[in-house]
Amino acid sequence: MWYGSLMKVRLISCVFAIAACFAAPAGVTGQDVIADDPGYRVGIGDVIDVETFGHDEISGEFTVQPSGVIIFPLLGAVPVGGETPAEVANLLESLLEKDYYVDVQLKVEMKVFASQPVTLLGEIQKPGTYYLEGRTSLTDLLAKAGGLKPTAGPTLELRRVTLVNGEGPPPPMIFATSEILSGEVGRDVELQAGDVLSVAAKKLYFITGEVARPGQYEITLGMTLMQALSQAGGVGKFASQSLEVHRMTNGEKEILSFDMSQIRKGRVADPAIQAGDVVYVKRRFF
Repeated sequence: MWYGSLMKVRLISCVFAIAACFAAPAGVTGQDVIADDPGYRVGIGDVIDVETFGHDEISGEFTVQPSGVIIFPLLGAVPVGGETPAEVANLLESLLEKDYYVDVQLKVEMKVFASQPVTLLGEIQKPGTYYLEGRTSLTDLLAKAGGLKPTAGPTLELRRVTLVNGEGPPPPMIFATSEILSGEVGRDVELQAGDVLSVAAKKLYFITGEVARPGQYEITLGMTLMQALSQAGGVGKFASQSLEVHRMTNGEKEILSFDMSQIRKGRVADPAIQAGDVVYVKRRFF
């Protein structure tokens, strides 16, 4: 008798659920629903906490095995990999009610996040491996890691392991650290499991000779020779148009000569400055 009543209640609930679908607001489609964030998906190494109301014997914490299953009381191996906590709860309820309970209610929550690693390398306050806990932006994770060190260079590199058309990972994404620090970029970059973020140290060059402020300077993104001269306050009044760039290439010293007048006129390309370069501006002879 009570079983028949229970079936009637469930049948009525299904009717209301179907009616609610047809009564959805205009403009909401199945595609819109699929596009929404379904929540965190359980993966290998994660630990989930299952709370069963009125049945403590099947409550507890369960680790997702390498095969993507948890070993659950009465049920044995239950595949949960790729499911959200809510979907895991529904699956367990369905399996338990099929053979063991008339009505059971479960709540499944994440206990330990360990299946979606992201690695932070280089000039970051707290480098290491972090685990995503749902949608996480580049900015969010950097903040969690304490931000960038003062020694951080001009760029941050994001490498992704996701295959493109089954052929290989995409090329690395490069972001200017100045834009990340100002909040211009990073907030809309969603991280994925396996991502590697690396921040190289500042790249420096040295400039001497007939310039206003000789010394050591940081190389900014895409810096050229003429920009380096400007950063040092420009050339002095006794400077010639000739200068040299001393550079180490494969362990050997190389001396490159340039004529500033030719660069200014666009006849010669303005060369890029490299880390470790020594720029020497010569003095003119009268």
